[in-house]
Amino acid sequence: MPTFRVAGRTDVFIGEAWQAALAIGCASVGLGVVMMVWPNKSVTMSELLFAVAMMLTAAWQMVLAFRGRIRPGLKIVEFGTALVAVLLAMWCLRSGDWASLVALWLGLGWVIRGIVQATVAVWSDQLPGAGRQEIAGLLTLLAGLAVVTWPIDTLDALAVLAGVCLILLGLSEIRIATRIARPEAVPEHVGVQGLLRSQS
Repeated sequence: MPTFRVAGRTDVFIGEAWQAALAIGCASVGLGVVMMVWPNKSVTMSELLFAVAMMLTAAWQMVLAFRGRIRPGLKIVEFGTALVAVLLAMWCLRSGDWASLVALWLGLGWVIRGIVQATVAVWSDQLPGAGRQEIAGLLTLLAGLAVVTWPIDTLDALAVLAGVCLILLGLSEIRIATRIARPEAVPEHVGVQGLLRSQS
């Protein structure tokens, strides 16, 4: 029976940190769905949801900073951008009914994250699947730019756009954290025929 993780693959994360990364990805997808389907939210609740979105970005970058297979210097960059994301989350809580201002903070956080993710993928020799990581970073950058530049007048409209972006980001995070085992990745059992071949 296939296992949930690919056997024998090189992990993006050291040890079992992939589980935390997987949880963050699932939380991003869940938050994106909530933001899309919950109409007529209060201003306070909208601010809280946007702040949580930024905190998930900070959490993802913290996991990469402390448990990612990247160079120490790049870990410092990831940690610094995680702190920036926390600051942007705090600003989301203080933006009131200013959709354009919330969009600026949210989009700016994703733009910074995308740039850092793509840069880490380019400059890290130890990061498995660096090409996919770079593409994911560029897509995150595009999502941030879309949130900043899209003409949005209300927090509900912004929530729909941000929800779509969160779902896509969450799916990307889940894909990075772990992937479904393919049949050829499952180790074969060594039988009598295998032992005979090894002796010949």
